[in-house]
Amino acid sequence: MPPGWSDYLRWRAAFAAILDPRFYTIEWLDGEVWSGRIRLFSSEKSAILCALKPYPTGAIVLEGMAAAGELSDIKPTIAIAEEWGRSIGCVCAEIASRPGWAKVMREDGYDIHQIAIRKAL
Repeated sequence: MPPGWSDYLRWRAAFAAILDPRFYTIEWLDGEVWSGRIRLFSSEKSAILCALKPYPTGAIVLEGMAAAGELSDIKPTIAIAEEWGRSIGCVCAEIASRPGWAKVMREDGYDIHQIAIRKAL
């Protein structure tokens, strides 16, 4: 069993609830966490999922993928993930999420980098 798997199982239903089933299944997420390609950072009241995104130059970005739990506790959990990313040489952290997170995370040094627009076909 991979490290943190029991913590992931505690938060699994919360992450399943926020997945868009057009793009992701909970079984896919289970496999990504089990393999270590997605890493869980958690506390008693919050959890986040992160992945490492390598670039052709060798730069690595810590990518925040999903969060669950109490907002007041998520920010300290993000700080733990950022410290881990820093310790392994990540050049920056990125959160891909809904627009509200840009406002919530601004005071922690996050700025809008790109905007994605989407049209259903």
